[in-house]
Amino acid sequence: MISKKTLVFTCNTAFGIANFRSGVLCALKEKGHRVIVVAPPDSINEIRLKSIGVEFVPWFVSGKGVFIFSEIASILSLIKIYIKIHPSICFHFTIKAVIYGAIASKCTGHKFVSVITGLGYVFLNNSWISKVAQLLYRITLKFSSEIWFLNKDDQQVFYKLKLTSDIPSIILPGEGINLQLFSPENTISNNQNINYTFLLIARLLRDKGIYEFVEAARIVLRNNPNTRFQLLGEVGSDNPSSIGIDQVKNWCDEGIVEYLGVTNDVREAIGKADCIVLPSYREGIPRCLMEAAAMQKPLITTDVPGCKDVVINGKTGWLCKSKDENDLAKKMIMIINTPKDRLLNMGILGRELMKKCFDEKIVIDLYIKAVNRLI
Repeated sequence: MISKKTLVFTCNTAFGIANFRSGVLCALKEKGHRVIVVAPPDSINEIRLKSIGVEFVPWFVSGKGVFIFSEIASILSLIKIYIKIHPSICFHFTIKAVIYGAIASKCTGHKFVSVITGLGYVFLNNSWISKVAQLLYRITLKFSSEIWFLNKDDQQVFYKLKLTSDIPSIILPGEGINLQLFSPENTISNNQNINYTFLLIARLLRDKGIYEFVEAARIVLRNNPNTRFQLLGEVGSDNPSSIGIDQVKNWCDEGIVEYLGVTNDVREAIGKADCIVLPSYREGIPRCLMEAAAMQKPLITTDVPGCKDVVINGKTGWLCKSKDENDLAKKMIMIINTPKDRLLNMGILGRELMKKCFDEKIVIDLYIKAVNRLI
């Protein structure tokens, strides 16, 4: 008989839990546990979570704000939430949830796992905010039961900066990919389509390489005027490197890119594209690339931590230099000039890589073992 435990997943967005970790939540529910998501109010994703039997508790926290009184208020409100819920164990995702969740868990005497989903804006910019964030990591992470990273490079950065002490850490293969949901059966054949479509799926942030994607598109279009370049993702998000809607409209008016808006189901957009591109400066493990590879699409991404982990260069896609639109354009042209049968084979090999290393079942098993180990 499994003892029912209260498991809390805390994040700075409900979307981040509902979209990337619903398989884990469902598996833990099936094991008989009470599962609660703590995140800022979001009616759409609240409905998604409740539809799978997960409870939702609203937590008011700003994604980018650094106003001291509002940040203290966010910490105090999380402490009150944890006192009321009395979790058996908490899983914290994204920088503020990791730091504030550690404080709240320490104050209330609850065990927690810190999940470092990526180094993000504060590590890509040498600013006072970055220094403060590193200091807070150093202070709070030592109270974790375990620290989970999505790639070895991020783990090494934390070790090098001495942000972790002797706390056990593991490498999580992303948040896993549902190979039944993301499959080649959902792909639309473009064998008769001579106009290649390159699709970038991400929040529209400078750090995701959006500007490089647009400039590379300009280069490619000079000799390949029928090529299509598409952007799919949130505009104007609560992030310092966010790109505004006016800039996106200008690119669309120029005829450089098409903006597809946002969606809770990216499969149709991936299925219609010939190649998925992510020229990000750094990632944890990029979900969009895993989804595309699972659907047997060739990939182009940067040779940086996180991104390079999901591509076998020259076999399942191409790696390009970071912040280099010319090299990105070169790789796009290589895709255009690659025979269709070879592109298909690249896609098949990409799906095999997902099966071997990034299957959601692997991740679910790690969570279940962690709950049994730590409680």
